[in-house]
Amino acid sequence: MPDFDATIIGAGAVGLAIASELSSYGMNILLVEQHDSFGLETSSRNSEVIHSGIYYKTDSLKAKLCLEGNRLLYEFCDKFHVNYLKTGKYIISIDEQDNNNLLDLLEKGKRNGVSGLRLAKAEEVEFHNPGIICKSAIYSPETGIIDSHGLMYKLEINAQLNNTTFAYNHRVVDLNYQDEFVVTLETKDKSYYTVTSKYIINSAGLNSDKIAEMIGINIHQNGYKLKYCKGHYFRLDYHFSGIAKNLIYPLPPENYTGLGVHLTIDLGGGLKIGPDTKYINDDKLEYSVPDTLKQKFYDAATKYIRNLKIENIYPDQSGIRPKLQGPGEPQRDFIINEESDLGFPGMVNLIGIESPGLTSCLAIAKHVKSLLK
Repeated sequence: MPDFDATIIGAGAVGLAIASELSSYGMNILLVEQHDSFGLETSSRNSEVIHSGIYYKTDSLKAKLCLEGNRLLYEFCDKFHVNYLKTGKYIISIDEQDNNNLLDLLEKGKRNGVSGLRLAKAEEVEFHNPGIICKSAIYSPETGIIDSHGLMYKLEINAQLNNTTFAYNHRVVDLNYQDEFVVTLETKDKSYYTVTSKYIINSAGLNSDKIAEMIGINIHQNGYKLKYCKGHYFRLDYHFSGIAKNLIYPLPPENYTGLGVHLTIDLGGGLKIGPDTKYINDDKLEYSVPDTLKQKFYDAATKYIRNLKIENIYPDQSGIRPKLQGPGEPQRDFIINEESDLGFPGMVNLIGIESPGLTSCLAIAKHVKSLLK
């Protein structure tokens, strides 16, 4: 018998959700994380937005799992007392040329099944958000913000109560399949040991393609190779906190490389703008926010924020997205594959889990459970 029913690699929001879901069915779970706590990479370096599902290709995993995940996430927060705020969101047009694109996006959201979407006039947007300038907008009532750390903490507790074994400060350095999975782990003090597992769930985020490659999958041939895309945020002076009570998003750029430099509210009432999109080499994972980016963010934000001055913004945080889509390429869907066809029955690879991964985490966990025989 293997040591564990399932070994999950990566303790971000998605890995924790999978651990909580599978362990609730009595499975013996090991969750491996290279850092000393959960969620220290992509899951804690984002806008903390609960998305509605409007942006994604109809019938894609992103669209379906975001829609289901939105509902599940609000239910989970109510049940387990995770702090959130259903702010609603306006996706705004800045000039008359945007209006057709706005209508196209509205129709896409309706096809995806997003509830409550409607057009809004500039007067409505500016009544609720007196610091915002726009021509017209889509209103999305199901969008909100969440305490992502609080969410992950509750998921960790749920998994622990179901006897999940957590191996923080452990890194997977070798992975083989011999009728069961053999996982070699390296500890912080450079000790090594192996465990066996019936299932492997690769939820390693920025390293998920490397884990797939480690077991012998050709990540280039199968389209699993990640491209790292850094996003920076700038924060607005505290006296701007009254300019908006809704999230404000410009129309997304072509091919949806990102969602544009948008205005988000945090649970403390502060405002930040971002993220931008900057593809980086995978050997340069650092999280600085250069002050030299201030002009770029100011130019983007002044298109829709009234009376903003460049001295009103300052560097905040950054995050790195594990994207499958490269610069100038079409939008890519999540990869969530059970790998029997590649010769690894019982392995589920989750690759390219960027936005809306946080929103979708509980729905992704249920989807992974459905893939396991």
